[in-house]
Amino acid sequence: MFDMSEKKVDRRTWIATVAAAIGGLAVGAAAGYFATPREVLEKMITTTVEKIETKTVTVTGSPPKPEEELIRWWKEASKPYSGTTIKVLAQAWEPNFYLRDVVGPKFTELTGIKIDWELTSNELVMEKEILDMERGTGIYSSTYDDQDMVGTWIRKGWTYDYTKLMDEHPELIEPAFNPDDIFPLPYCKDAKGHILSIPAEYFPKTYIYRTDLFESPKEKEDFRKKYGYELRPPRYYDEMLDIAEFFTRPPDLYGFIGADGAKAHEALGFDFFETWFPSCGATGEGLDPYPRDLLPGWGINTKTWSSRMENGGALDSPQAVRAIETFLKWLPYAPPGVRAMIYVESGEQQAAGKVAQAITYTQFLSTYANPELSKIAGKFRVTLPPVDREYWRPYMPIGYADISGYTIPWCSPHPEAAFLWAQFVISPLNELERAKAINTTVRTSVLTNPALDPLDAKFGGVFSLIRDPIARKYFVGTPLEIGDYAPLLYVFYTTLAKAVAGELTPKECANELARAIDEELVKLGYK
Repeated sequence: MFDMSEKKVDRRTWIATVAAAIGGLAVGAAAGYFATPREVLEKMITTTVEKIETKTVTVTGSPPKPEEELIRWWKEASKPYSGTTIKVLAQAWEPNFYLRDVVGPKFTELTGIKIDWELTSNELVMEKEILDMERGTGIYSSTYDDQDMVGTWIRKGWTYDYTKLMDEHPELIEPAFNPDDIFPLPYCKDAKGHILSIPAEYFPKTYIYRTDLFESPKEKEDFRKKYGYELRPPRYYDEMLDIAEFFTRPPDLYGFIGADGAKAHEALGFDFFETWFPSCGATGEGLDPYPRDLLPGWGINTKTWSSRMENGGALDSPQAVRAIETFLKWLPYAPPGVRAMIYVESGEQQAAGKVAQAITYTQFLSTYANPELSKIAGKFRVTLPPVDREYWRPYMPIGYADISGYTIPWCSPHPEAAFLWAQFVISPLNELERAKAINTTVRTSVLTNPALDPLDAKFGGVFSLIRDPIARKYFVGTPLEIGDYAPLLYVFYTTLAKAVAGELTPKECANELARAIDEELVKLGYK
């Protein structure tokens, strides 16, 4: 069993850990996180699970019905809404193309409810849904947005409460809809446990590497001669930078790229508080639940509502400076033009085989696995991201889980039909096939289904990684205390852009960021 003699672990985490071991789920590399600190720091924390024993997960609530019975239920329950058109706002990328092209037509055929899709950029989804809810225009029946916004919906009260909606319309609850089976759901609830968004997407932000390069005998020998240790997925950022230097061979191969490029764009803020800052230990210790006093990735103290060290915050801390320094250090090893890239362009560089390693959104894995679109199909693997050697400690979050789902605006013209659609997306009628197609699921029963085993290698081992219940805890969503995501994000990326442009040193940038965030918190009424 795990040695917890040197660390206090809350009862909930301990129970989850023991239950995972008893249940037969291999915890692989993640088990190392629960060893003593010295042992952990000597182990490679980024090894993925190579073999996993799957089992049937028993969940509470009504058991899933046979497909024929579910189809009959959908046809009957949707009759009052047949002929309705719901307008759905969502981000334009592959997971939503799949919903539009495959799941949507199936839904319309069964229910008679049509979907008018508006697919656009992430920033415009955020802007349009906020304007719609703020003004009460009722343009959108449903918005497919990031879990990042749930804290905003809690603070503003702008969305339907799914829990109340289900109480009012029990006849619209699919027999197979089971909240206990939706593992990212805790990030989508308010303090009362009411559901504000139904997750449909879980994509951890992982480290990805080219196996054809990392497993090449010649590359391994040359690397060992130059750096004095074995070429493998890195434990720490200094090792990642060695690998980046080693594989930077312009014009065809470069050593590293981040998930979000380096453009003065909202994505710059994402990379900081989703990757670099949390992996520099910018929070207290604890995973389930993670610390609420000092929000991971954000550096904001929720007791003082300040991001400055003097008030218990961390945005002007040595960890913040280190995070900015590390971010800047990888830029020389990235493909040309990285300062004009955001996540889409960054993903294109990876698919083109131009980088040896990256930290990326796993939304892109289905593209990387497609030999018609990618030069690295069959030649990549994902694992836990590296961390800062000095500041990160065991029991701290290390990265971000990108959780997206369906929110119903308070002014939605068709909330009941929108609720049906949100359920249908993750219905047993669709969820396993969706997981096979685009490497994501939000249901434990699907994640542990042996039918995904043959596809695990195709998607770089991502199913094995997130099946590990301990490893999954190291990826956290946006803290629900962040009740004004959009304006705070603006402060982050506009300030960080000054460091990327060379206008501020990392220390100057950290100080200005803490000052600017504190000023914004005052304006927004947090203190």
